Parts: sequence; C-alpha cells; structure tokens
Amino acid sequence: LSSMAALPSAPGAGASQSLEALAQSAWASKIKDASSSLLNERKPWTELLDKNSFAKPESLTEASSRVRKNLAYFKVNYGIGVVSIVTLCLVTSPVSLAVVFALGAMWTYLFVVAAGQPLVVGGRQLSDREKLMGASGVTVLVVFFLSSVGSLLLYALGLGAVAVGLHGALRIPDDLFTDDAPGITA
Repeated sequence: LSSMAALPSAPGAGASQSLEALAQSAWASKIKDASSSLLNERKPWTELLDKNSFAKPESLTEASSRVRKNLAYFKVNYGIGVVSIVTLCLVTSPVSLAVVFALGAMWTYLFVVAAGQPLVVGGRQLSDREKLMGASGVTVLVVFFLSSVGSLLLYALGLGAVAVGLHGALRIPDDLFTDDAPGITA
C-alpha cells in the first residue's frame, strides 16, 4: 500500500493544475490592476466635503445639472460611499451577513475551489453554464424570497442613492477641474 502512494498522478495532471493556477493568477492580477486604477481616479475627500462649496440650488434644473457634474467628477468617491453604506447595513444585521457569507462560500466553492472538477447532481454531470444558472437561481431565491437580505440591500442602495443625490445637488461644481473627463481634449 505504501508503494501506491508513491505512484505519480495521471500524465498532464500537473500541467493542468499549473494552467489553472496561471489562469487564476492572471485573473487576480487583472482585478488588482483594475481596482488600483479605479482607486487612483478618486478625488480627495477634503474636496468632496469642503463646507464652503455647498449652497442651495436656485431651481430644479440647476440641481439636476449639479448632480450630473458632481456625479461625473466624484463617481469613484460616490461608489466608495455607497459600498460603505451597504457594508455598514450588512454588518449591523448578523443574519443577513451570515446569509451573504454562505452564498459567497457557495460561489467560491463552485467557481474557484472546484473550478476544474465536474459537479454531478442526480447522476448527471452539470456544465459550467448550468452551474452558473443554478447558483444564480439559488442566490436570487435566498436573497429575495427566503431571507431579508434583499430588502436590506435595496434599503442600503436607496439610502446611498439619496446621499449621492443630496450631495450632488447641494455641492456647487464651479470649482471642479474636469480636464480628465472623457471627451475633453486640450
């Protein structure tokens, strides 16, 4: 029996595993590069919260114009703020947090840990597309019908949208430098 443990695995198994590791490493590298590039676009928080730049808009047209300009300029900061609000709401609800962690564990197992392994349900091997559809279905069912996570997420996203809208409407965008905005050339 001890000699069986020394037997090499199937030919090409090591190469397949190293290709998977390379693909995951490249995927992780792309995500890291994209997120650092995105974070480099954020504006200073002192500029976002400068108390001298706030005033009541004269009209609804001016308010909507301010929201558009501020949204274009502070989009990354607003995104960070909304994600922070969603995170805070999830952390204050332990049951919802546990549900989100369980769903995250399911997705991680299916598409990261057991990525190259077939999933057999009822004697039938499922394709990657079927795994994706099944995991999506389970997620929608759990989030919106079997737990309060869906209502919590909608509440948090709504709160974030109201915060962004209020800030965008009240902040005067006259002093913003939008040279780095797309479509503007020197």
